[in-house]
Amino acid sequence: MFNLNTKKLCPIGVDLGSGYLRMAQVGMNGRQAYLHAAGLRAKPADIPARTPAWQRWAIDTVKQICQEAPFKGRSIITSLPSDDVFIDPIRVSRTSLNKLSELIPQKLQKRLPFPAENALFQHIVAENGSTEKPASEMVNVLAIATAREAIDRHLAIYERAQLDVSGISIWPMAMIRSFTTFFCRRENEQAHVAILLDVGTNHTNVVITRGSDLLFARVMSIGYRQLEQGQMVQRLFSEIDACIRYFEENGKDLRIERMIFLAGCGTTPALCEKVAELAQRMQVPAQIGDVLNAIEINQGPECLVDRRNSKVDWATTFGLSLEGLKN
Repeated sequence: MFNLNTKKLCPIGVDLGSGYLRMAQVGMNGRQAYLHAAGLRAKPADIPARTPAWQRWAIDTVKQICQEAPFKGRSIITSLPSDDVFIDPIRVSRTSLNKLSELIPQKLQKRLPFPAENALFQHIVAENGSTEKPASEMVNVLAIATAREAIDRHLAIYERAQLDVSGISIWPMAMIRSFTTFFCRRENEQAHVAILLDVGTNHTNVVITRGSDLLFARVMSIGYRQLEQGQMVQRLFSEIDACIRYFEENGKDLRIERMIFLAGCGTTPALCEKVAELAQRMQVPAQIGDVLNAIEINQGPECLVDRRNSKVDWATTFGLSLEGLKN
């Protein structure tokens, strides 16, 4: 007999982005997720990212949040910011899949924003679900690269903050983990292709997934800060449209069936309207995916999270913590 009432605390998820430092520890009570503890700080506008001053701020802030929030343990799962991760879809023949470690650096070297010789590469094969798979078939692959110095920079922050890094994930997988945990609970929903939109301070992350299978991901350098200028809204949705067209042209028989806008309840009505218009054009259902309203919060005097009118989205942070369930 399975004991569904067993509580389990996940590692602390740490999301150090361009606008905020978010830390959250999610627990599972049987099959129900709950928020054990969390902390949030905005990055000072006068401290540029990746600088020594930024590192000192991050170290001090991580320590402060750990002192204020009732986290249990020192184990964390983190991810690199969108600026530090390069993700690009490529197409290769099925016969080339065993040579991806050689092919990906060659295909990406002219596109990378950092030298290829200083990069670490990974990949995810995005299958299209075909039952017959001839050797000549072209396969979609998400090529992922990051500079070694970016990883070293982040590991140094957590080491000096006296935290134990048990894993470094990537933001698309963290978004998917939150999606499947909070908004994809029915078994039949796992087979549907969904597009996830996450607007941050300086970036918008787009993920297309089927259940827990990542099919497409892209980051755009337009976030809330740029959208305040007004004219950037149309550009953002033109870029999202381009992602959708690329996926549907190369995804063969796959079509997007659902749209989730991962956002806090304080997001702007104008942005919600644009998401609704896009879903209407695509003729797919859309919803606001506010993970703060989808999770039970361990309320207490140490609770550092306020659900009210928050523009901050916690999907990536919660997803990072939930990654610990795999272990």
